[in-house]
This record gives sequence, C-alpha cells and structure tokens, in this order.
Amino acid sequence: MRYGIAIIIVAFLAIVGTVVLFGRSNSSSNSKKTSRFTKLADYESKDGSVVTMTQQGKLVGEDQRRAIRVTVTRTYRRVEILDGYEERTERSNDYPNTPDAYTTFSRALDHLSFGKERTVVQPDERAMCPLGNRFVYRLTNNSQEVMRTWSDTCSASDGPFAGTSASTVQQLFRLQIPDYNLFTSSVQL
Repeated sequence: MRYGIAIIIVAFLAIVGTVVLFGRSNSSSNSKKTSRFTKLADYESKDGSVVTMTQQGKLVGEDQRRAIRVTVTRTYRRVEILDGYEERTERSNDYPNTPDAYTTFSRALDHLSFGKERTVVQPDERAMCPLGNRFVYRLTNNSQEVMRTWSDTCSASDGPFAGTSASTVQQLFRLQIPDYNLFTSSVQL
C-alpha cells in the first residue's frame, strides 16, 4: 500500500516537473522573439526615409476627432492637424531640414531605442486608452513601412513601443516644429 502511494506521488511529481520544465523552456524561447530593434541610423542617409509621430486624442465622434502628426525627413519637417478617424489633413506647415539635422535627430531617437518593439496582446491601438492619448510612431523608407509602434497615456505596457522614454520621444518630435504650441493650440484632443 505504501509503495503504491509512493509510486503515485513520484509519478505526479514527475508530471509536474515535466510541465514546469517545458513551460519554462517555451517561455524563454518566446521571450527571445518578443522584441525587435530597428535602427534609424540604417536609414538616415536615404532620401526616402521618413519618421512620423501621430498623437491621437480621446475616442469621440467623427466630427470632433482631431489628431496631430509631426513628420521629419532629410529635407523638411511638417506638422499637420488631422481631421476625423481617416486622418485627412485639415491644415499643415512645412519647415526646411538638412541631412545633418536629420542625422542628429535620428541618432537621438536611436539613443532612446525608438525602434525597439515588443510583442503585446493587443497590437491595434484603436480601442486602447479610450479617454487618453495614443501615439503612433512610424519609420518608412520610399513609402514602405519599416517600423510601426504605438504607446498611450494610460499604461506604459499597452503598446509595442519599447523605447526608454515615450514622453522624451514625443517631446523631441514636438521640438522639431518651431511654433508647435501656437500651431496646435486650437486642437482639442
């Protein structure tokens, strides 16, 4: 009788140990796949390289919806007020840029791990943080999307953006536009 109970206990412990062992090996192999890093420095010298940040506001009605997009390239910087959920350009301002300024900007973003992505449960930002702001970050090269991540003001773990500081990245984009505050002052997000 004692041997029977001992065999059952040993078998149970062997099964639990196997499950724990395989669970750990699977989660550790998955954790290696949960992040990706795109270096902007690899694209900074290309004429088709474009970096954008779009700030989306609360989830409101179509007629109330506004967003703000800042675009930076080797030759220009642009700020746009976007209308509705389709983000049609309502108005915009362009400013000149230089390759050296773009290189400095992209390296600063690399320093903040702008291109670092993580896998998240909800990769689509549209339903997330409905009463806060969402920030969509993109790198395109010759109109081909190289990287697209997002973060929000509700939780640092919501989006795939895995850089060191989303708020610093956002501020760097805003600082590219000399009259950012004046241009966006009438926009209610």
